[in-house]
Amino acid sequence: MKSICALCRQTRVVLALLIALCAAPLQAAMPPVAAPGAEHLHVRILKVQKREISREQAAALVKRRYGGKILAVSETSRKGRPAYRVKGLSDKSQVYVVYVDKQSGRIMR
Repeated sequence: MKSICALCRQTRVVLALLIALCAAPLQAAMPPVAAPGAEHLHVRILKVQKREISREQAAALVKRRYGGKILAVSETSRKGRPAYRVKGLSDKSQVYVVYVDKQSGRIMR
């Protein structure tokens, strides 16, 4: 009786290994399943991390906030972060300089 049980146990182990080997390629081909809405968060995080605003976008942000004309936009760093230095001329003919964070678009004086 012991030899039959040992044979059954060995057969089960072999069958389990065969099933696992056959299923592995199928699992690798399937995309990972995530919670509903999680892929949206993942894409949004990637966009936030990799996307930087352009010179034109920085100039448009500053013009919308302060008005007047944009005289110059140059690349620099501010507090250790990449930024644009935007020089403008207000409607009252005053020259101003502000900095726009490249990653967040935040305007700093």
